[in-house]
Amino acid sequence: MRRISLKTIERKRWLLDKNIKIFRVDEAREFVDRLGLVSALSNGQLPSLQRAIYTDDLQNQFEVDQRLWDFVHVLIDRKWAFYGRVLGGHNILISMKLLPSFIRAYPVPDYRNMCEQGMLSSMAGSLMDLLIKHGPLMTHEIREKLGIVSPAAKKKSTRVLVELQRKQLICCAGKIAYNRYRWRSALWSATEQWLPEETKARARALSGDEATRKLIEKYIYAMTRTTAKKIARFFSMPLIEVNRLISSMIDKELVSSYNHKGETYLFKGNL
Repeated sequence: MRRISLKTIERKRWLLDKNIKIFRVDEAREFVDRLGLVSALSNGQLPSLQRAIYTDDLQNQFEVDQRLWDFVHVLIDRKWAFYGRVLGGHNILISMKLLPSFIRAYPVPDYRNMCEQGMLSSMAGSLMDLLIKHGPLMTHEIREKLGIVSPAAKKKSTRVLVELQRKQLICCAGKIAYNRYRWRSALWSATEQWLPEETKARARALSGDEATRKLIEKYIYAMTRTTAKKIARFFSMPLIEVNRLISSMIDKELVSSYNHKGETYLFKGNL
């Protein structure tokens, strides 16, 4: 049987060769659906939409960046993917097919309880109150409604937006153009309000182990090959728990493993 190199598989799965690049947003949706977990930007942790998109026809880096974020915002505006700084703060796109597993494994917390327990800053709590009451808002609308004017307060509000994403309380809901220059701004939504009811129902129907196994299985496929230690680190899970789930997945032939130089590698698909 002919062996295929890991680099060849990676280039094919991640759409790195010029003849298989993404040209249209529906192709970007297929890319995210197939891999399940995708980084918007290249970060060395996941395959990235940035590297998969065709950009040879563009003139400069601004246009390259604009095409990426146009694609990202169409995906989330049409609810073809979830986007936020989750799982260690990475800019991650999660397919809607995989999202119920993610929501089951990482439930959206009750921000009011977090405020009562002192787990959120006063600005974070006020921002959540605002989004729950008024629905998706642009960054500048949030700042105006909360009276955030000074440069220091604006910097703090930017940090709070990241904090709330990492705690899975808010997510990006798209973007809109405003002012006479047609400048485009991200819309922020409370995650609980953005999530489709169907996604919530599918999440409730999953057991914790089933949801986590699906996440790990997709991650193994997306990464071409990986190790239990990397999986534990990426998902912030105890290694003993990861090894337990992986063992059951190997038994069920959901993933495969092999040893190389004393390290056990996991893969899914043809190596």
